[in-house]
Amino acid sequence: MAISVLGIAGSARRAGNTETLLDWCLDAARGGGAEVTKFRLCDLDLRGCRACDACFKDGTCIQKDDMHRLYPHLREADSIVIAAPVYAMGMPGVPKIMIDRTQPFWALRYMLGTPLKRTDGPERLGAFLSCSGTDLPHVFDGSQRIVRYLWHVLGVSPVGELLVPKVDERGAILKHDEAHASAEDIGRRLGHPRGKGDM
Repeated sequence: MAISVLGIAGSARRAGNTETLLDWCLDAARGGGAEVTKFRLCDLDLRGCRACDACFKDGTCIQKDDMHRLYPHLREADSIVIAAPVYAMGMPGVPKIMIDRTQPFWALRYMLGTPLKRTDGPERLGAFLSCSGTDLPHVFDGSQRIVRYLWHVLGVSPVGELLVPKVDERGAILKHDEAHASAEDIGRRLGHPRGKGDM
C-alpha cells in the first residue's frame, strides 16, 4: 500500500515561495509512489477555536466548517508536511488557526485516554518548510515551537525541516537550487515505504 502524504500550504500567496517549496516536496513524494493530498488553508473556511471544551466529551469539534475536511487526514496520513512563511516573527494566522483547532486530538489523548499514534503500519513522519523575508536572529523560532507542539499532539516524528531566510519577493525561491534539492529530499523521505522499525 502506498504511503499517504498530506501537504498543507499555509501562505496567503498562491504559488508563492513557501508553497513552491511544498510543491517541490510533494512532487518528489509523488514521484516515489506516495499518494499525495494537498490543502491550501486560505481556500478553506476555518474559524478560530472557541475554547468551549466541547471536544473534551468525545474528541469532536462542534464547529461546522472546513476543518472537518482536514481532521481525517491529520489523523490518518502516514506523513504530513506543513509549509508556512514567517509573518511578524511568527506563523501566519490561518495555519495557526488550523493548529489551534487540533484541540480535539489533544482532548482524545489527554482527557479521554485515546492514543492517536498507531501501533500498526508505518511510523508517522512530519516536516516543516518555511521562508522568511529577513535573516533576523530567531526569526523561525516561534513557528518551530508551534509545529513541534503539533507533532507531539498528532504522534508524528519530525524528520525534516527546511528554513530559508531572506526570501521575500515573489519567485525569489527559484534562485535557491540548494533549497529545491533539500525540499525534494524531504519529500522522498516522507513518501518512502517504511516499517515500524525504519527511520
